[in-house]
Order: sequence, then structure tokens, then C-alpha cells
Amino acid sequence: MGKLNWEATMKRYARWLLLGLALLLSACVPQAVRPQAPQVELLQFSLVSIDPFSGRGEFDVRLRLTNTNSFTLPLLDSTLTAELGGSQFRLTLPALEIPAGASREAQTRLVVPLVEGTRALASLVGGQSTRFRLLGELRVQLGPAVVPIGPVTLLDREVRIQFTFRLPTIRLVEIRLDGLAVRLVLEVENPNPIGFTLEGPLRLLVGGRSVAESAFNLGLGPNGRNRGELRLGLSGLPGLGGVSVDLGLTARIPGILDRPVVQVLQGVLR
Repeated sequence: MGKLNWEATMKRYARWLLLGLALLLSACVPQAVRPQAPQVELLQFSLVSIDPFSGRGEFDVRLRLTNTNSFTLPLLDSTLTAELGGSQFRLTLPALEIPAGASREAQTRLVVPLVEGTRALASLVGGQSTRFRLLGELRVQLGPAVVPIGPVTLLDREVRIQFTFRLPTIRLVEIRLDGLAVRLVLEVENPNPIGFTLEGPLRLLVGGRSVAESAFNLGLGPNGRNRGELRLGLSGLPGLGGVSVDLGLTARIPGILDRPVVQVLQGVLR
């Protein structure tokens, strides 16, 4: 009987000894280090185009990411939230492998729908500083596992774009009598990366006297060219003298762009 008690006691001691040894060994094994988000610096935020006819604006974004971890950081494609002027949009950060303590550059493109981004686009086009933030969760490939970092705020700063509106080039292609009306063809070239609608009143003058009027409306894409044709009913006999076309137009994107385009074109009535 005493022998049985002794064996049971030894078994209990053995179990406790094994448990203690397991705890001691686990304490000696290094725990998995959770990666820290890279430091992000904005190198470039530049306008590519604003196209009211496709309904979006595009900006090139170039970033420098610095890995502060003691190991290589293999970043996977990550979809982040880009906050511009208080409105939120999606931005994809491409896959990038950053060695420990090193920096790498990443190029991406921010697409801003005009409807949601009207206020932010108006601010940038108007030359104002606009707050730009990058938020969200990065994905890192560590061995077989995909480890999330975040959600974190990666970037928070003010941005501006370099944009000076340039007047479109308007050319009088054709002006000729067509019965009791005048047929008028204008060709317009837009030198800006921003598209717009060119609209407003147009007057035909002969010898300094207005003989016909009409409303002009022509859409122009970014760096685009287009032609507009009008048939103007005459309000009187043309008479003699030099012919001119008086344009009191506006380049407009509702809520974003509103610039006067006032020109006088000279021509010969045929």
C-alpha cells in the first residue's frame, strides 16, 4: 500500500515538473514581433487631369516609405482611405519590399469622383492648401501568414497643386451667308489639364453693328480640341464693313471652375 502511495506521489511530482519545464521553455522562446507601420513621406502630389465629362479628377501621388523594423517588410497591395479636403476616397498602395532600416518609393494614382470631390477639387484648382490624409490597414507577408498593420494614420499634411488657367485658343474657321442666316464655325483648343464647358453669348457684328446673336456652348476635354457650329438668324441686313465675332464666354465646371473667356475674332463674310 505504501509503495502505491509513493508511486502516485512521484507521478504527481513528475507532472508538475513537466508543466514547470514547459512554462520555462516557452518563456525562453522569442515571441512573434508585430511589425510596425513604415514612416510615410509625401514626395509628390500633382494634378494629372480633371475631366467633367468622365466625371473624375486624377492626381499622381509619390511616397517614400521607411522601414523602422529590424527585419525586411514585404508589403502587399493595400487599399487605403485617402481623405482629401474632408472627403474620403480609395487609394491602392502597390506591393513593395523594404529592407530593414531602408526606404523605398511608391507611385500611385488618386482618382476623385467629381460629385463627391467637388469641394476638394474647387479648393485645389483655386490655389488653396487642402488637407490630405492616408488612413487604413497595411498588409504584410510574414512567412506563410498575412499580417495586418493598423488601422493607422500614415500621412497627414497640407497639399497644393500648380495650376494656372490658360485661355483657350479660339479660331474662326468659317463665316458665310446661308440665305437669311449666317453659318459660323469655331474651332477651340484647350491647353489646360482641366476640361470644361465653354458657354455664353456670342454676337456677330458687321461694321461695328450687331446683326446676329446666339448662345454658344461647347464641351472641351483636358488638353482637348473641338468644333462648334452655329446658324445665326440675321436681325437686319449685314451691310458693309469689317466682320467680327464678339465672345463673352465662361469656362465652367459647376462648383469647381468659373473663368471668363472674352475674345473678339475678325473674319470675312462670304
